[in-house]
Amino acid sequence: MSLLLALSLALQFFHQGMDLYYQGKYREAIAAFTEAIKNDPSLLKAYRERAKAEEKIGEYNRALEDVNYYLSKAPKDQDGLYLRMRIKIKRKDYSGALEDAEALLALAPQEPTYLYSKALILEALGKYTQASELFQKASELFLDEKYRELSSFKAKVDGAVASLQDPSGDRLAALENLEGLLQGKYPVHISPAIPFVVKIFFYGEGMEWFMAKNLIIEYCRRVPADRAWVWNLVVEEFNRWKQGKKKKEIKKMWKEVSSLKALMGIK
Repeated sequence: MSLLLALSLALQFFHQGMDLYYQGKYREAIAAFTEAIKNDPSLLKAYRERAKAEEKIGEYNRALEDVNYYLSKAPKDQDGLYLRMRIKIKRKDYSGALEDAEALLALAPQEPTYLYSKALILEALGKYTQASELFQKASELFLDEKYRELSSFKAKVDGAVASLQDPSGDRLAALENLEGLLQGKYPVHISPAIPFVVKIFFYGEGMEWFMAKNLIIEYCRRVPADRAWVWNLVVEEFNRWKQGKKKKEIKKMWKEVSSLKALMGIK
């Protein structure tokens, strides 16, 4: 099997796993993430997402093993640290959970979710005075958290869009950033970047093209209401792209477009 085919299969299984996870089919999601890892053991996010699914069905030891491996490669990933903290709390390893809470707060000192989690852990450890102080601080910060979080999210999307438009920009890094943002709380707010991602699907090469294709698919899975809009973008860009192209090139690209359409969930 070629490397590109293995990477393609790994991402297909990964996206399948994400889809199953959001449907609440956690065991099936675990199986899909496992296949993704078999095809590409370096696909770190598959370990993290498998751990989330394992947590959902109470397989805490396996979940901890997966997230520990993930964090050994990405030790400052807040999603991974928060996941491990949650698992440790469920295993009643409050001292270990406290270490992760403190690591999270070292990365984001004013994040109310982390402060609140640390307060819960301190309460479980019987440190009631410290817990009370943190509960109060977290409550105050929660009031404006959503506004701050959404503003930050939109700023990151705007930064990625700027990189995609800049001829000298790091488009691969921008696509990777969008991929991460798409797994967050506000996938619909990635929409300003989608027209530029569609362009890369037609004009990009190698990993840029590959990531653009998978971003389009994943966006349609996370924001199904936008499928028709994205498909119209694809058709419009295809009509522009085919101008001056040979019939053989057009036929080959249309095959890719048809495959994309099916993966987008459009009949």
